[in-house]
Amino acid sequence: MRKFNAINFIPYLIALLVYLFPKITQAEAQPPSLGNFALPSAQQPGPLLSFGQNIIDKNQLQIFVDPNYLKEPNQHYLTVPFSALYGLSDQASVLVTLPWAVDYVNKPYHSSGIGDISFQVEYAFFEKSTATYVDQFTFVNSLSLPTGSFNKKPSTGFGTPSVFAGATFNRMSVDWLLFASPGVIWITKNQNIQLGTEYFYQCGLGRNIHSVPGQYIFFLLGELDGTYLGKNKIDGHSYPNSGGNIIYATPSLWFSTKRWFFQLGLSLPVSQHWNGNQSETSYFASATTGWTFN
Repeated sequence: MRKFNAINFIPYLIALLVYLFPKITQAEAQPPSLGNFALPSAQQPGPLLSFGQNIIDKNQLQIFVDPNYLKEPNQHYLTVPFSALYGLSDQASVLVTLPWAVDYVNKPYHSSGIGDISFQVEYAFFEKSTATYVDQFTFVNSLSLPTGSFNKKPSTGFGTPSVFAGATFNRMSVDWLLFASPGVIWITKNQNIQLGTEYFYQCGLGRNIHSVPGQYIFFLLGELDGTYLGKNKIDGHSYPNSGGNIIYATPSLWFSTKRWFFQLGLSLPVSQHWNGNQSETSYFASATTGWTFN
């Protein structure tokens, strides 16, 4: 049987998004350069925890880091992902992320090291612009390769390639931002272990606090981020202490200038139901900061 070559999958993702889905644009007018539009699109506010909405201008480059900290009873996980986002066109972007597991603790075990590298392609297949708002729909696909370790305790990676597919919608006006984003991660089998499929359902609503055209944007965002995890299987049998569902409420603050952006938030579980004997999540803190190059 021919082995799955994960790297060969990347060109097909790009071809699927960019060539098979021609962009539909409806440009009646443009909103004024105020509020959320006070800076170019790369510096405008977006989600913190939710995926996607990473469309920037052609040949633009963003370099950023997204430190995050997950706390559970007798466990904590500090991760620092390093990312590079490049505009393939005004409608398509590619994002490369390499996470670093700085401090993973599940007492009495401790681990650290590189996580799974991921390659994401996003394509805006529909945009509508009016004098008061801009709508955008995107497809998101990504591929993760097992550069992390599944054998460490705690593990720093899946130990096998995984594929993500999702879609996003957002509407931005001078004062408001509204978005929704469903998605799914499928993880390939690792010897006799099949990790459960993960499903994401996310939405957010934000309000501009203050902005000065051409100088900065200050913005408040609230997100609801849900994840449903299927049960893991070992030798074809479901593992009882795996899988479940969690929903986070995530308030965050965004600040950006012509080149720099920063966002900080705290995710608190409003609902979590885990199968079998699993620890509940206490909180998830995250931030992002980066620089945009033309």
